[in-house]
Amino acid sequence: MSQSMNLCDVFRRRLFDCRGKGRAMNEMWTADSIGKEYGGRLVLNSPNIINLCLDSYDNERQRGKLYHQYTPDAIVFATLFEAFGRMEQLYDKLCYPQAATRIRSFSEGRPKPAYGSTLESPSEKREEIKVMESFEEMIGHRGRDATFLIRVKCRQNSSWQGEVTWVDEQKRKYFRSALELIRLIDSAMGAADD
Repeated sequence: MSQSMNLCDVFRRRLFDCRGKGRAMNEMWTADSIGKEYGGRLVLNSPNIINLCLDSYDNERQRGKLYHQYTPDAIVFATLFEAFGRMEQLYDKLCYPQAATRIRSFSEGRPKPAYGSTLESPSEKREEIKVMESFEEMIGHRGRDATFLIRVKCRQNSSWQGEVTWVDEQKRKYFRSALELIRLIDSAMGAADD
């Protein structure tokens, strides 16, 4: 038995087949079925995974929809900047991943608390968030031009760090900042146009 098969045994969780072959959730996933590079897994269930579906992409507009488990409907966006703002709002609401810094602003008033930080007063209660769509349904949505699954692992240095999976090509890359994530998406869309 290969090392990747052993990894499959260890990671016998809810896994996702990006090729859409509809495998049973308890079926063994081999490295050959998805790619040896990923040790038999491409996406694990995580509460903060966002499905970014791009329906059109050009230099000025990047239209599409965002999906996550906590809204029953898609979140429509007209630019990646708008999509990233909505993602940041979700992370703040989830308090996951927690932000390490406070957001600076030119507007007057007291500075915003660090995203994901503890609540401003002990009497304040965090809003309970309910799952509205199963993980499998959420990652099953597709964009006309491309689909990316984004998992932000941490928010340090006023940016994001994590991994992005380009579903259409079954490729995964790690990013160290939101800017690097934008560049990865842009390079994928450039490669898709060629």
